[in-house]
Amino acid sequence: MIFLIISLILTFLLTLLVSGNNLSAAVGTLIGSRIVSRFYGTLIGSLGFFAGLALEGRFLKGAAISLIPHSYFYISYAFLVSFIIFFLATIGRAPLSLTMALAGTAIGIDLRIDYSVNYNFVILMIMFWILAPVLSIIVSYITEKSIFDRDYKNVWRVAATLKILIIISSFLTAFTLGANTLGFIANVEGFNLITVIIMAVAIFLGSFFLSRGVIKRVGEEMYLMRYSNALVSLVVSSALVEIATIFSIPLSNTQTLTSSVFGVGISYKFKGIYMKPFFIIIMTWVVSPLLGLLLGYLV
Repeated sequence: MIFLIISLILTFLLTLLVSGNNLSAAVGTLIGSRIVSRFYGTLIGSLGFFAGLALEGRFLKGAAISLIPHSYFYISYAFLVSFIIFFLATIGRAPLSLTMALAGTAIGIDLRIDYSVNYNFVILMIMFWILAPVLSIIVSYITEKSIFDRDYKNVWRVAATLKILIIISSFLTAFTLGANTLGFIANVEGFNLITVIIMAVAIFLGSFFLSRGVIKRVGEEMYLMRYSNALVSLVVSSALVEIATIFSIPLSNTQTLTSSVFGVGISYKFKGIYMKPFFIIIMTWVVSPLLGLLLGYLV
């Protein structure tokens, strides 16, 4: 019973940090493009998180079953390790992949206790992690060059249409993050009404009170987004994460979103890209699963 309570507390704290740290993956470009204020962007993102968790969160049940035994002792430990890693990333204002940290920790625990690891699933998951950013860059680059890299007669009408589409795609990006990343947490804990209510409260608290630093980094420091840039980035990112969700593969929105931003950035020959934030985030992708694996094994 005590470990059930601990795991629920850690579920709340993890969701709190995920919502604040990863809100940038959904609305950072929306706010960076000055389409809406930070408040309304945050509201769009938090509503998307909750809708995704409630409607599609169960899709990640297969991942939870494949990666960690349903013991609240091991679940609590996996959540604790992931929380520590994620908390340090939040302090450093770097969008970190909770998905990779938690999955790495779970695999480390499996190896330590000789739990039967579903290696076919692990290989498939790693393939998604590698291919998704590459596809994000390629598809975003091609889309930006072929559709938006041209002159339009009615510029103002196009701009107004793009604003509406960006708002919709921002919500959908938040939706996929809620379904995938938050759905993964919910299924590891045990997807039920109590878990969803606890996570819903944490979503709104984290989104509104813990998101300022990472939104600034993704939305403003990385790349001064044009409307077409933001739209392509969000659509490509959300599409890839939705595909992963359907196949019950935990996939980081920060991976796909950052890669999409990079893809549209290199397609625009007159725009310079500040590379340092990209390298910082890429390093977190490498470090988070390996650190989680190590700490999980040392249980």
